[in-house]
Amino acid sequence: MQKKLIALAIAGLSSAAFAQSNVTISGNMDLGYYSGSFQTTTAMDNKTAAAANGSSTSSLTFSGSEALGGGMKAGFVMSTDYTAGGNATNFLNSQNFLELAGNWGSLKLGNINNAALIANMGSQPYGTAIGSANSGNFSRLSRAGNNGAFGAVVNEGETVGATGAPTSGARMVRTNNSMMYSTPSFSGFSASYQWAAKNADAAAAGDTIGLQELGLAYNNGPINVWFTNTQMSAGVDGVAPLNANEKVTHNQLTGNYTFGPATVYAGWTSSKSSVAATADSRSWNLALKYAFTGALTGGINVVRVDDKLTLNQDRSLTGLGLDYAMSKRTTAYGRYENGDNDKSNGATGKFTRYQVGLRHSF
Repeated sequence: MQKKLIALAIAGLSSAAFAQSNVTISGNMDLGYYSGSFQTTTAMDNKTAAAANGSSTSSLTFSGSEALGGGMKAGFVMSTDYTAGGNATNFLNSQNFLELAGNWGSLKLGNINNAALIANMGSQPYGTAIGSANSGNFSRLSRAGNNGAFGAVVNEGETVGATGAPTSGARMVRTNNSMMYSTPSFSGFSASYQWAAKNADAAAAGDTIGLQELGLAYNNGPINVWFTNTQMSAGVDGVAPLNANEKVTHNQLTGNYTFGPATVYAGWTSSKSSVAATADSRSWNLALKYAFTGALTGGINVVRVDDKLTLNQDRSLTGLGLDYAMSKRTTAYGRYENGDNDKSNGATGKFTRYQVGLRHSF
């Protein structure tokens, strides 16, 4: 349950008038028992632990809005994605933005989730956690960018091979210091455009990756469809992991359809770099979520990644999950995934992960 805090600010020392805005505190906590094994050239690395975020991201969010009149409002979001049960991460390290909205749409300024993230999450039932193919351990895109000093695009879990080809993929999450315009919804259709500046100057440490992203969506009843085109580019110095003057383009087409107790999902992606032998891949997935009872839900997600480069580092993942709703805000869960980050090499890349745990939202 979200808790509302009413903040009252004195308009002036000699005035009895007050300005009022609503501030909402909301969040999520996810903890459980984790076990994983990962194949290397020398042995299988194994890990067991009490761990966070097996089925969702633990987060704490402050948000609010103020009516400006004439159908317009101003709002803000300040969010932290923390490691539940462990050391705290940087405060306000997640979505943080100011927003101005009206009947013309909305304009956001700050650290904003990409439309590509929303599209990817719409292709399967597991968000950015185990089984999703959108986690730090296995993600379906190639050379998605980085979270550098300026902070272009968050990229967790990318492993770069000898030729620069990712062997575990990368993911689009959010873009720092960006602007996003979103249209109103017209009979379920909507669009967005996000932009961040590319900087290249004499001090290479200050260079940043530029971003342009177009998002299209249709959300109407049981049908949801997304298409995104994301372009990232680096200047003459390059910004890791992009090379000098490199441009990477990602396309995603995803959707889901709900009928009765079942929801079916599908997704397709392409990643292409302007620099030879760095990124050229396609991926597809099919997923299903089924409500066995009012409280028990299960699902499966099958993902295949086709690498078009010379090394042909195709990848695969199968994810399974069960959720049992103990209440509206508390859920017990189990997650399992099995995959291969490099099917061209039998000596490395195979992995298995599972976690059983509890999540609570507030």
